[in-house]
Amino acid sequence: MSKWFSIVAPFLPKVVTSIDMAAIEENAEALGFSRICMMENAGSTAANFIASKTNVKEKNFLILCGTGNNGGDGFVAARHLRNMGARITVVLVGRPQDIRSAEAKANWNLISSMDDVEKIIISDSSETGIVKRLLEECDYIVDSMLGTGFRGVLKEPFVSIVKELNSSNKTVFAIDVPTGLGPEIIEEDLIVKASYTITFHKAKDFLQKYSNSGEITVADIGIPLEAELYAGPGDVRKVVKSRKKYSHKGDYGYVLVVGGSETFSGAPALAALSALRVGAGLSIVAAPESVASSIRAMSPDLVVYELPGKHLTDKALGLISNLMEKVDSIVIGPGLGLHEETIEAVKSLIAEARSKLLPTVVDADGFKSLKSSPDLLKGVIATPHRGEFKHVFGREIKDKWFETIPELVELTRKYEFTILLKGFETVITNGSRLKVNKHATPGLAVGGTGDVLSGIIAAFLAWGNDDFSSATAAAYVHGDAGLRAVGEKGFHITASDLIGKIPEVMKAFDKEE
Repeated sequence: MSKWFSIVAPFLPKVVTSIDMAAIEENAEALGFSRICMMENAGSTAANFIASKTNVKEKNFLILCGTGNNGGDGFVAARHLRNMGARITVVLVGRPQDIRSAEAKANWNLISSMDDVEKIIISDSSETGIVKRLLEECDYIVDSMLGTGFRGVLKEPFVSIVKELNSSNKTVFAIDVPTGLGPEIIEEDLIVKASYTITFHKAKDFLQKYSNSGEITVADIGIPLEAELYAGPGDVRKVVKSRKKYSHKGDYGYVLVVGGSETFSGAPALAALSALRVGAGLSIVAAPESVASSIRAMSPDLVVYELPGKHLTDKALGLISNLMEKVDSIVIGPGLGLHEETIEAVKSLIAEARSKLLPTVVDADGFKSLKSSPDLLKGVIATPHRGEFKHVFGREIKDKWFETIPELVELTRKYEFTILLKGFETVITNGSRLKVNKHATPGLAVGGTGDVLSGIIAAFLAWGNDDFSSATAAAYVHGDAGLRAVGEKGFHITASDLIGKIPEVMKAFDKEE
């Protein structure tokens, strides 16, 4: 076992949710492991498992398939079982034109070309009597109707088919999950009662919720562990909030950025604007009066509150406290400076945000202000680069990202926070989970890009996501925006160029209800 693997493996979960699994598959595809390859491996693995439990040759198999990718796995399994000598009947529950993915369609077309495979299409509950006859004639059943994407209440014709199947007393092999079983509370008699469940890559958290899964086997289908370890588009899709037709800006989160000083005006504006570009409903900047007007002039999209003085002091705490009551997340730090009274004010703000259970990003000078009080990191997301990390903890970061994991885990567990350690390979951990973002460019090594990252994180937090998921998704979006900006302008970009690319990145994840 390599040193790299031994370090990262303990942070990869043994059990995943259906949402996690969808993200893993999307990340695997982004790494180059195609969906068609995943489907082929899943179906062939299921067929081989079935063959290990039965005498396949000359046996009658009834394979029930839906129109999603779970059905596609079933088509592949049917092809392999036929090649092993089984007699196959495939029932498609739904219309061929409704098969959703290109991969599933390709495998349906393959099955359609096999003359010795009987194909039956059921699109209405009135046709389920056919299934009853087929159940009587078959030796074994393969359930590949609905997979991990199933939500809500089981509908016809699935209800009638599941009831017929469960009363058949035949051996049932469920592919990935028994039809009707999902993360939501459902009626147990509307779940296929499987004798065996062949689930893929990782165990699903809800599989043992009921007894319907039978004997559970977790099968490897070749998804690389990097699909779980490296931040990818699946991690972004997990955190994106869908847009409802009848909604208002308050539904998409208010972000508060506390930053700026007599020296720095751009940093808080960059953080606030990036949150808006991600999709936050409102960005509010609280900045000293020495720079508030400059920030206001940068964009009419920002709501700017003036704080007394040239830099943050305890005189501003009352106003900021009131603003905290109106927002869904807060960024503390961009451009604040390190005046002694600013450091003390930062400590008070972080403590108050924690008492209000307000999701908090501590960045730049905000993080450096905690050198003497790292215990205040509890519950926040901290986003230091190597120099800031050394300033607070007095430790050098090792060159190879995986060699610094033990140290980061030690600190995040000790102080109970989430760290996003910025670099070409950005590391995110909360002490129990680990992600690395390699989707980036050296073009990001320019002033202000870290402020943009903080604003992206804050937007995801404002949508109600947890700290680790928000930081992971933000790292990927930030890196992708950087790659797009560099692709257009080379290594001559500014942080503002980065903000301009965020909508291009996020558009791919837009969801409307």
